[in-house]
Amino acid sequence: MHLNEGSTPMDKYIEITAQKSRMYLLPDSSKVWMQPGSSIRFAEDFKKHRNVWLKGNSLFEVHKNMGRKFRVYIDKAFIEVKGTCFLIKQNNPSANEITLFNGSIEFNVESTQHKIEMKPLQELVYNPADAGTQLRQIENIEWQNGRYNFTQFNLEHLTRIINQMYGSHIIISDKVNKNCAFTGSIRYDESLEDVIDKICFSLNLRKKEINHEIIIYN
Repeated sequence: MHLNEGSTPMDKYIEITAQKSRMYLLPDSSKVWMQPGSSIRFAEDFKKHRNVWLKGNSLFEVHKNMGRKFRVYIDKAFIEVKGTCFLIKQNNPSANEITLFNGSIEFNVESTQHKIEMKPLQELVYNPADAGTQLRQIENIEWQNGRYNFTQFNLEHLTRIINQMYGSHIIISDKVNKNCAFTGSIRYDESLEDVIDKICFSLNLRKKEINHEIIIYN
């Protein structure tokens, strides 16, 4: 990780950049599970103002503090919480994704001041360019102690999530039932190869790599 501090006492910040998948503990005991290349920035006096600026993808487990709200700023928007667990993905600049696993959060669009209250197992897609938002329900996935736990989770949806997490290009063969369901856990820092091996073993499938594409087949 790389750490920078601002130069003036009135405006002093700490910036953390993740070189690999790992968990970072904030001064208030909130946890940030960062993906490689992601960065967070926050004031040195963090317990007074619990504001975090995020670039990239990270999952937050926010420590409850009844007196002080917690904010995460992304492109032209911010998420406000008190104590909860949620994932932010910014792979696609026109489709930022916020997934709420437990608790509640308020999504705020800065340009329109539009606010959206999110409930557990909801996913919000946000386009910073036009301030457009779309809210949808997700099922059969939870987060616990650094692991995603899937229960009877659709294979096609699962491969989309993995492609977003790892920047991979997984393709399911036409002969494979894309609606077959995976049940199991994936660690936040687990390698792509191990994840694919786990899925193939569970569903009695095979894999091969052709021109940087990973093909899953019978």
